[in-house]
Amino acid sequence: MSKEVVVPGDVVGIAEEYLPGGENVEVGVDGKLRAQVMGGVVIRNDKEHVISVKPIRGSNLLLRVNDVVYGKVVAIPNDRVVIVKIIGVENNGSRTVLKDDATGIIPPSQLLNGRNGSASEVLGIGDIVRARVISKDPPYTLTLRDAQLGVVYAKCPRCGHPLKWKSGGELLQCPNCGAVVRRKVSLVEYWA
Repeated sequence: MSKEVVVPGDVVGIAEEYLPGGENVEVGVDGKLRAQVMGGVVIRNDKEHVISVKPIRGSNLLLRVNDVVYGKVVAIPNDRVVIVKIIGVENNGSRTVLKDDATGIIPPSQLLNGRNGSASEVLGIGDIVRARVISKDPPYTLTLRDAQLGVVYAKCPRCGHPLKWKSGGELLQCPNCGAVVRRKVSLVEYWA
């Protein structure tokens, strides 16, 4: 299975590369194969050329409501909802890396504090975020609405260098190329 998480409507391949008929994949009139569910891309083997999407289901991991988690932003479909691969959980002041994959979703209402706007104005693909769990079943709904929640690590979208936080605000700057980007930064922790 691919490490990439896809959501309904994401292109997973084209009909010239893969045969139609994979589970949870539909062929569009444009010949693009699109995911029908949220999950991981599975390519059976190179000989069969069949691609499918394995739905994300609950794992042995049980996160609880109000747990603080760390995750990597893996997708921002439609520039509204944010998909996060949860990689760790905070436990009594220490961080524990998760053994099982878990997925979190940050809806616009838990990201933008009721403001209109797009998710890419405050987060970027690859950002590491500190979030709070607000639902009890996977995929977990996460929030960034508290001041201590938000981006804890980000890389420059231009050159890939770790961004430095300009203390107290929402601006991060690249020490390499000088780019300045806006992020919803955690006010209690930033790693670079």
